[in-house]
Amino acid sequence: MSQQTELDKVKARIRALAARTVDRGCSEPEALAAAQKIGELLEVYGLTMSEVELRQETCIQRQSVFSGPRLQALGTIFLPIIELTETKGWMVGRDTFVFYGLEPDVLMAEYLLQVVARTVDQEEAAYRTSDAYRQGRATPQNRLRSFRYGFAERVSKRIAALAAHRRATQDAARAPTASGTALVLVKQRLIAEGFRDLGIRLRTSYTTRTVRDGAAYRNGMDAGGRVKLDRPVAGAAGPPPLPRRPR
Repeated sequence: MSQQTELDKVKARIRALAARTVDRGCSEPEALAAAQKIGELLEVYGLTMSEVELRQETCIQRQSVFSGPRLQALGTIFLPIIELTETKGWMVGRDTFVFYGLEPDVLMAEYLLQVVARTVDQEEAAYRTSDAYRQGRATPQNRLRSFRYGFAERVSKRIAALAAHRRATQDAARAPTASGTALVLVKQRLIAEGFRDLGIRLRTSYTTRTVRDGAAYRNGMDAGGRVKLDRPVAGAAGPPPLPRRPR
């Protein structure tokens, strides 16, 4: 038996023991014995429960299709969302956004993109009825395009700041030991191996954007500051919560 095969069996046993709880029908002595055995196995094999659980996560691929002018904003915001959620992403054509990674991260990425798409539509509709829009000197097309560029710039910077804060928090949490670093490497390896199996080769494309109306751009920046980027909470008002994972 290889070392990896043995570890996989140990982790499967730990997960089975972790399911032996009182609320699942076990007696208190049985649950206590299971917890003690888990502790012994973790110590002997140098594992953590986080690593055991993470290795069970599966990578998924989901895509979202959008249409219309909102794409001018979403194309810019797509990359920061990938960075924040630690997923891989690519586009198919101009209108299809694809995320790949661990299921919770992909669902969060998809949720954020949907929230941004809905908000840019709402903010643009409000801008079209405003005095600022009516008083603009650029063509309507250039005013609206500049508004979308400003919106995308502001949201992208906000998401990038969240990603930087997340990385700093992770670094601080794992500074005392190497366990946090090990978990990050496990996650990266899971995604890299799964993505390699897809056989997809990505290439980078570039798009130039020219702002024709500075006032409209600034209005878009203000609108981008109003996007709610908090993780959804069940029962809270606002956008719908993330889809629940099947059990």
